[in-house]
Amino acid sequence: MRTIAEHRTVASDVETESERLWVPVAVGIGLVAVLVAESVAIGAGTYVPANGHVSGVVTALPFIGILLYGSYRVEKGSLDHDRYLRISRWSLGGAAVFLLINIGVMATRPLGGGLPLLVSWTRWAVSIGGGTGFLVGVFEARAIERQLDAERSRIRQEELRSERDRLEEFADIVSHDLRNPLNAASGHLELARDADPEAVEDHLDRVESALGRMHRILEDTLTLAREGKTAGDTTTVDIGTLTTECWGRVDGIDAELVVEEAGTIRADPDRLSHVFENLLANAVEHGGRDVTVRVGPLGDGDAVGFYVEDDGDGIPERERDRVFEKGYSADDGTGFGLAIVERIVDAHGWSVRVTEGAAGGARFEITGVEPAETAPTAGPAAVEG
Repeated sequence: MRTIAEHRTVASDVETESERLWVPVAVGIGLVAVLVAESVAIGAGTYVPANGHVSGVVTALPFIGILLYGSYRVEKGSLDHDRYLRISRWSLGGAAVFLLINIGVMATRPLGGGLPLLVSWTRWAVSIGGGTGFLVGVFEARAIERQLDAERSRIRQEELRSERDRLEEFADIVSHDLRNPLNAASGHLELARDADPEAVEDHLDRVESALGRMHRILEDTLTLAREGKTAGDTTTVDIGTLTTECWGRVDGIDAELVVEEAGTIRADPDRLSHVFENLLANAVEHGGRDVTVRVGPLGDGDAVGFYVEDDGDGIPERERDRVFEKGYSADDGTGFGLAIVERIVDAHGWSVRVTEGAAGGARFEITGVEPAETAPTAGPAAVEG
């Protein structure tokens, strides 16, 4: 029975064998063997070389060297092993094509040299064609590698640029948006030290409010910074179930959620949760504590998706193009909730727009969604806050 170390050694040997250019090496060794056999036969006097034998050997030797030494250099180099098969095919193809061309030439003229000429000509054709094909394969493989390296470099540069932009965005938000609540907290804390006992509690409440706003800014900023340009693993998500779960995390004491049957879609459930949490929280924050929020399906023509709307005051038409901008807020919000929504929607390849709801409030429509299996049909369900 083999030990673990022996199994690893065998696996390593198999992997090494699969990472060799056996075809051009085998062709080169075969050609050398033919040359050696010809030389031995000539030396023994049993083989009479054809005319041009020496010149044929001289011109073939560099290409045989290309097959043998070239294979060694490629294996020692940085070329991806996945390119070896294509190099081998080029080598075999070059040898076969050039040999067929020479067979056609030989067929048009009498072979006065007999078997020696046939052997010498065949060896020469395989050497030239195989070596040339090998070189073409190597040049092509290196060109592919350069293209792939350039593409990888471009992708890496985009990733670095994106990371840099996020860091700059994070730094700008932290340095700018946190300054006001931090100054407010510091100012009221200083006033609380010098105030009479009745006024202390009011100052401390204001400090608590400023600290809470700072906390929300940090949470929203971190969420925004973590959202990439593409969605992660997608799975089947039931919109109604996810919406109800997200509603439980929204502070809407007197608000009401009405979920129509919106079916199931393909999405990243964790990131889609951020979409619903921010849209629901936005409705409660701007629509009032007794707002009614409705979530339902879209299915008119190509507009497959879902909507979230409320019966609050809505968003003025002139402001609708700005609501997804980072930092935009109609009141004292952080201004990142809807920016997070847009970033996650874009990462899924969807689209989002804001319009007027049936009751005059804000309505967010998300389209371009990939539907999954339709869930069992059910009527609207109301969930109290």
